[in-house]
Amino acid sequence: MTDAADPTVNIAVCGDFKQLQLVPELNKVAHLQRVYYASRLSNDATKLQIRPSQARNLFLKEYLLQFHARYLNHAFADTIYPLYDRLWRASAHLAWQPCGVLHVVTQGKALGLVQRAKSEGSAILGHPIVCHPDFFEREMRLELDRLSLSPASFLADIAETRAEIGLCDRIYCLSGLVRDSFVAAGFPGESIDIIQLPTDLETFAPASERNEDGPFRVLCVAELNPIKGHVYLLEAWKALRLQNAELVFAGTIRQEMRAVLKPYEGLFRYLGPLARRELVRLYQDSSLLVLPSVQDGFGFVVTEAIACGLPAIVTDHVGARDVIEPGTNGYVVPVRSAEAIAETIRKVYASRELQRSLRRGAIASRAQVPNIASTARQIAAAYRRTYDGRRLEQAKQP
Repeated sequence: MTDAADPTVNIAVCGDFKQLQLVPELNKVAHLQRVYYASRLSNDATKLQIRPSQARNLFLKEYLLQFHARYLNHAFADTIYPLYDRLWRASAHLAWQPCGVLHVVTQGKALGLVQRAKSEGSAILGHPIVCHPDFFEREMRLELDRLSLSPASFLADIAETRAEIGLCDRIYCLSGLVRDSFVAAGFPGESIDIIQLPTDLETFAPASERNEDGPFRVLCVAELNPIKGHVYLLEAWKALRLQNAELVFAGTIRQEMRAVLKPYEGLFRYLGPLARRELVRLYQDSSLLVLPSVQDGFGFVVTEAIACGLPAIVTDHVGARDVIEPGTNGYVVPVRSAEAIAETIRKVYASRELQRSLRRGAIASRAQVPNIASTARQIAAAYRRTYDGRRLEQAKQP
């Protein structure tokens, strides 16, 4: 139940993010005033369990973006995608209401809204979904240099993201990796909360039975872009030459990556983006998930896979390393190390008993996954800390 003294809260998220699943519970434990978002038509006020007056969904932006990614392979993304974002911002400004706390996903899409809220005296709670821009830009530029790709479309929002973060009174992030990157960049550690988002355990569940006679399948579920590190997994796979084994990629592909992947044709099977039901089946039928990212704020596919009983290998630059118990439900390997990836895959491939043990460990890890209600309470508490901290700072001003 909300308290009459709780601050009014606006949520701003320019996309179809996991945060939307929290809205029904947040509406119970916080004074949620309005949600500005861009999602499928089905994610309406009824689905979010809020009043129609609380929901501002610019669904057109999300459909245009999905169409562009799926059928145009992100072509001209650096020119066209900002136009989609402007549609969302314009819609949010038209329906804007002042609030006590603005809860914003800091990705460079909502700077004008953050500035407006700040000028109205609102407290700003930022939610970065990746590491601090300093860390992100460094890792991205290093990878782009290695792959001989232009940074134009991959770092287009970096300045706006920095500006949004600079206006935040407090942030909450998904992992220790993200927190450490912010502290290293000078953001005060006492103003950072780590709140892991929940995974739907009813949807992502182990199969009742599993055929162990099929091929040893290594799965990577991630958009094929430079930051996800597919090349390191491909180099590892090329060196392994395993029998009765396959490497499977699922996710959209950036147009710029097609030339990068061309030398590896025949090494992997590409399934494209998958519906949730297909993804669950793939998790259940695979032997290992590998997320070789060079920077990943969390990596929700890791908790989804583990919830389905699929052990995971991640790099130490993946936030979901926090949920990996090495040797129990997966392994953590050094970033940009094809050799370490290959060595770990080979170890699992060579032992059926280890495969069964890791699968049992992954299933046991389901008990550690936070639920939606507890996560919503943590975020509501962060609203109060953000609001009280802002009021205290304002009281100190002459």
